[in-house]
Amino acid sequence: MKMQAQPQIYYASLPFQDWSFSYFYTDKGLIFTTFQADAVDAFRKRFTKAGIPSPQKNIAADRQFSAYFAGRQTQVDLSIDWDFLSLSDFSRQVLTALQTVTHRTSYSDLADRAGQAKAVRAVASAVGKNPVEVVIGCHRIVHQSGELGQYRDGVIIKRALLELEERVGQTASRKNY
Repeated sequence: MKMQAQPQIYYASLPFQDWSFSYFYTDKGLIFTTFQADAVDAFRKRFTKAGIPSPQKNIAADRQFSAYFAGRQTQVDLSIDWDFLSLSDFSRQVLTALQTVTHRTSYSDLADRAGQAKAVRAVASAVGKNPVEVVIGCHRIVHQSGELGQYRDGVIIKRALLELEERVGQTASRKNY
């Protein structure tokens, strides 16, 4: 049986308001993002069998995240290393549908979008396991009532991301007049 070599994992961090945002990647794409203060520890807890990440900036990723955090764009367009993530087909289906969400929406709307209308709780669980927050905008998913709900790195950050995107959207609408 031939063993596949573990890919080299890199990481870098950027500021966003009062927090540090860290992203982890392989040569194929992003694999994890976090606002946790000890980003490497958060990564190691999530990917217990992965190698030790090495600090290394990625110019393309830095540009995308910096533009997003500065309010110059509402989406981050970077590749994701889906092979590294080893997700179930269901989770992959939900996260793929989540990539199409550009504004605040509910878990039930996302379940419909993912073709899983009767599996709202399972969809919510898959959203909660999203390894690449910001890139796959799980912060945009809220309760049907409009309550924000939970966020892996805290509801304060979820609120800050939503407010950032709302300001960017308002600025874009004013430019269209």
